[in-house]
Amino acid sequence: RHRRSHRKSRTGCRTCKGRRVKCDETRPQCRRCQTYGITCDFIPGSVDRRLVTTPQTSPRRNDALAFDAMSANVNAVLRSDRPPSTFTRSTRSLGLATLAHFVQMVGARQTAYAPIKQVLRDRTIPLALTEPCLLHAMLAVASTHQANLMPGDSQQNVVATRFRQVAAHMYRGKLQDPITRANMDVLLTTCMLIAMFSFSAPNVRPRDSWIFSDDPGALNWLLIQGGLACLIDCIKPWMDESIWRDAFLVSSAYELYDDHRMGREDLDAGLADLCDISDTTTEETNPYHWPLRMLSPLLRVPVSKLEASRVSSFMGRLPPEYLRLVRAKEPRALLLLAYWLGVMCSALCMYLEASDDRRVLELLDFPASACGYR
Repeated sequence: RHRRSHRKSRTGCRTCKGRRVKCDETRPQCRRCQTYGITCDFIPGSVDRRLVTTPQTSPRRNDALAFDAMSANVNAVLRSDRPPSTFTRSTRSLGLATLAHFVQMVGARQTAYAPIKQVLRDRTIPLALTEPCLLHAMLAVASTHQANLMPGDSQQNVVATRFRQVAAHMYRGKLQDPITRANMDVLLTTCMLIAMFSFSAPNVRPRDSWIFSDDPGALNWLLIQGGLACLIDCIKPWMDESIWRDAFLVSSAYELYDDHRMGREDLDAGLADLCDISDTTTEETNPYHWPLRMLSPLLRVPVSKLEASRVSSFMGRLPPEYLRLVRAKEPRALLLLAYWLGVMCSALCMYLEASDDRRVLELLDFPASACGYR
C-alpha cells in the first residue's frame, strides 16, 4: 500500500511535533495550538520559510501576528499561578474575546469616568498580560458586564462567576505580600476592578437584596469599596510614580468631599435633625456627620451637573463606624445610604441614556422609574 505524499513540517513547533500532528508553522503561535488553547513552542533559531520569500510583511500579516501573540499571551497568563482544573479549555478560549470586550468597555466615548478609562485603556492592559491577578480581574469585569447584558444566558453567568472567584482569590493572595513600588499599580488596578464587579448586582428583585439577607458577606459590595483608600495610604511614598497619579488628582479635586466643618451648616436640615447633629457635632462625636456632610451637596446639585465618578466616590470614603451601623441595619444609617443610592441611580440613568446599545435602553425603564429619574 502506497503512502500518500505530503510535505513534512521541518520548522514546526515542538508542541505539534510532540503530539505527532502537522504544524502549519504560523508564528508566533500556530493555528493548531491556538485552536486547542495550548502553548506553542517553536524551536529556537528555526525560520519560517514562507516569510523568507516575502521582502516586506504586509500590514494585514502584521495585524495577524499581533493578534496571535496577544492570544498566546492571554492563554499563557490564564494558565499560570493557579490549579489547572480551575477553568475548562472552553472557558480559557473565551479569554481573548472577553478581554476584547473589556477594551471596548474602557474605549467608550462617554465622558463619565474618562480619566479612569484612559489609564485602563492605555496603561493597564499591557501590564495585565504579565500579571494573572490583574488579567482575571479585567476578565471578571468584562464577563460580568456581558452577563448583565444577557440575563437569560446561564452559561455566561457561569463564566462570569468563575472569573470573579479566581480574581478575588488571586487578589487575596497578592495582599499577603508586602506592598511595594513594584506591585502598587497591579494592586491598585485590581482593587478598583474588583470594586467594579462587586457593585454589580446579579438581579434587580428587591426581595433578593442584601438588606433582607443574614449572610455576613451580603454587604461586601459596599465594604470592599473602601479598600482603595487603604491602599492609597500605603503607597503614598511612591504615588508620584504610579500610573494612576494624574487620574487620582483629577478625581480628588472635588470640593464636596473636602468639607470637614463641624456642626450642621449646609447639611440637609431634616436628616441632620434625625441624626442628632447640632452646631457642635464633629465627625469624631457622631458617625452620621461625615456621611451626611458628603451627601448633602449631592442632594443640592442638579443631576445633570453631577459626574458619576464623583458620586460613586462616596462609597470609598465612608468611615468604619458608619459601615458597622449599616451592617447592623440601623435605620438612620440605612436612610442616608438610600438617599445616596437614589442620587447614584439617577446619575447612572442619565449616563446610560447615551448608550448606543438598544438592549440597555430597553432595560433602563425599571431603575429609572424606581429612583424617580423618569
